[in-house]
Amino acid sequence: MARATSSRPAGTRRRQRWPDGYDPENTRKSLITSALELFERRGFDRTSVQEIADQARLTKGAFYHHFESKDDLLRHIQDEYLDAQLAAIQQIEAGSDDPRVRVAELIRFSLTSVAEYRAHVTIFYQERRYLTGELFAEVTRKRDLVEAAFAGMIQDGLAKGAFRADVDSRIVTFGLVGMCAWAYQWLNVGGPLSVDEVARQFSAMVLDGLVT
Repeated sequence: MARATSSRPAGTRRRQRWPDGYDPENTRKSLITSALELFERRGFDRTSVQEIADQARLTKGAFYHHFESKDDLLRHIQDEYLDAQLAAIQQIEAGSDDPRVRVAELIRFSLTSVAEYRAHVTIFYQERRYLTGELFAEVTRKRDLVEAAFAGMIQDGLAKGAFRADVDSRIVTFGLVGMCAWAYQWLNVGGPLSVDEVARQFSAMVLDGLVT
């Protein structure tokens, strides 16, 4: 199947006159919400700019006023999720010097973010491959910062003697990242266990294996 058009057509102007009462921020949010629903349900490659605009009850002109291309919109969606992760990591690091508390809080945030950013997370893991060039490089850079923060918390715990000395920080990091990331596939927000309870059990499993 041919890839849905994602580039701005020649001659399409991003700057144009808008009627009185036009709200740029709400328009942008509507386009993002539309794209989140369509990308999650149909996939990035099977969704066109026209369909995103139609879903938001807007025009293609409105789309290109806010985004250079469909790829640019996908990058923005990825950034929203990664920026939220990086901001939370800073808060976790500032909130406690105890490596065990930090890891527990990181797990809790990772799972609650799946609930809050479900569509973002799904699109991040399933559609990121469609980004190319600088857009892909920027998203990859932020993803690497998130994974480095996971690794840093484990290494800090080892350095302080809070975690067992015989564990390999790389293996623990890969396991922790994978465990948290895969939760978007199975975490049931409305299930018998709350997200906080799932996070508590995850933390207990990880810390029981790490703590001396």
